Amino acid sequence: MVINRYIIFYFLFALLGWVWESIYCTSQSQKWQNRGFLYGPLCPIYGFGSIFALFAYDLVNKGSLEKLSIPQIFIVGFIVSMVLEYPTSYILEKLFHARWWDYSDVPLNLNGRTSVPTSIGFGLAAILVMDYLIPKAESFYYLLPEILIIILPFILIGIHSSDITLTVVNLTNFQKKLDEIEENFQEKMTQRVDNFYKRKKSFNPKAIRRVVSFRMSKKRNQIAEKIIRGIERIEDQRK
Repeated sequence: MVINRYIIFYFLFALLGWVWESIYCTSQSQKWQNRGFLYGPLCPIYGFGSIFALFAYDLVNKGSLEKLSIPQIFIVGFIVSMVLEYPTSYILEKLFHARWWDYSDVPLNLNGRTSVPTSIGFGLAAILVMDYLIPKAESFYYLLPEILIIILPFILIGIHSSDITLTVVNLTNFQKKLDEIEENFQEKMTQRVDNFYKRKKSFNPKAIRRVVSFRMSKKRNQIAEKIIRGIERIEDQRK
């Protein structure tokens, strides 16, 4: 039952994290932003963060850990957010060549993956989680029927696993499509450049001189002469 409790809390806070992220980013960009990495309304990084918080909460209740003061909760939340954000961003970028968040424009950022200001925000959020949200969620959890506590984690894990599989497959296929587009583009550009230089090699200054020998205005003759001299220099360089 202990594991079931952690699983249910993971999904609850992953959902709350998705709601918060989507509302905040939508208000900032003034257009709908789905901040989830997955198709479903979940931000797993918030779920994992809640597991750390719940574990500390349980240790305090058991007497294995002294009750944390507000500054201590803030510091722990600050550190945990950095520990979670940086490797998560790095792994996602290496796997799918994409970033789901980028703090490059935020002061005191670390490679755009995490930053001091955002970690301060998470530190403040940790105080809210430890002192208010977890106790409230705990009260809600114990209101659930025992059969639901047993069954619900299996249902949620099944849906979550399917979502992860579908997301990874589609992102992998999308990356393959991007690679194919880039490869086709490179081939076409290489072919065009090769064709250009082949045509350039076929330029014949003598033939152009014969064209210039026709009656042309003085200004056009001067332009043509410059073109001929330029082509002759190219021919001399090739020799």
